[in-house]
Amino acid sequence: MEHYKVKYGTDHQTYEFLVSEYPYRDGETCKYTVFFEGKIIASFEPDRNHVLNICKNDSGFDKELLGLLADEIEYRHPNLIPDPKDG
Repeated sequence: MEHYKVKYGTDHQTYEFLVSEYPYRDGETCKYTVFFEGKIIASFEPDRNHVLNICKNDSGFDKELLGLLADEIEYRHPNLIPDPKDG
């Protein structure tokens, strides 16, 4: 299991999230869980095209912010999205 921090700043606040990666079983578990101030706020899972989608939004955090977090997770895990040249 991997853990790392992601910071995101807005005009009014800087958020620091902890992202944890877990073993993934399609439809049974979420792959990434995001924590803010020690509490789970959301989880993500890859779709069949390997793009991350919200699996759970336990916090009511803004979906746009969660989408930016998903983009950051995808950026940190480039092999999450397969290279089109590979088939």
